[in-house]
Amino acid sequence: MFVDAHNHLNFFKDKAKLKKALDIITEDNIVTLGCSMDIQSYKFTKKLSKDNKNIIPCFGIHPWEAHNNYKNLDLFDEYIKECKIIGEIGLDYFWVKEKEKYPHMRNVFEYFLKKAKSYNKITNIHTKGAEEEILNYIKKYELKTPIIHWYSGNLETLKKLIDYGCYFTISVDIGYSKLTEEIVKLLPMDRILTETDGPTSLEWVNGEYGYPDEVKNIVNKISIHKKSNYDEIENKIFKNLKTILENQFNY
Repeated sequence: MFVDAHNHLNFFKDKAKLKKALDIITEDNIVTLGCSMDIQSYKFTKKLSKDNKNIIPCFGIHPWEAHNNYKNLDLFDEYIKECKIIGEIGLDYFWVKEKEKYPHMRNVFEYFLKKAKSYNKITNIHTKGAEEEILNYIKKYELKTPIIHWYSGNLETLKKLIDYGCYFTISVDIGYSKLTEEIVKLLPMDRILTETDGPTSLEWVNGEYGYPDEVKNIVNKISIHKKSNYDEIENKIFKNLKTILENQFNY
């Protein structure tokens, strides 16, 4: 089985493309963590999961949407309680240039971290430009095996996150980014997951519309950098996700 530990299924706007993506998830046996941007996208993914056992809907408020969702935070509690994994949550000081949004981002992020600790939930975290700050938050709230999504920060902070016990998704830029290749070489094999981050991420990298089976290419590139057999890497990555999920619920 393959792993897509961070996807946004609501990004497949075209019905035919969505159907193709869902068929691939089923046919290629890709366990997919369907992350949300907000309540609407969570409900969308939750509905898809009813007909596809490989989809696990995750609830969170993306940092890009925090400024639209910082009021009445306790309205999110019912979704946090019911979801298997919290995500996507986090901070972004790189793509978000408007500094007036940062306090809302932090407030929303910290709310979810408090709930994650209270309900003993796994988190799927966006760290862009805020890696050291997020490390401090993770330690403060004693988070359970956080999944760090598409890490691109400095290697010293990476090592600290590894020491804490985080898992890391390797995304569609492997083969295009020297930093990602360095990260793969540094990461212990038992902390690596794969992700596609929705169809538009590969499009951002090389202009091609991305489907969930792109994880196969990622597995292949990891196997090259780790100088290991493709099947062994595929099985190890699935085992890593299974370890996380078994800690959360019977999988």
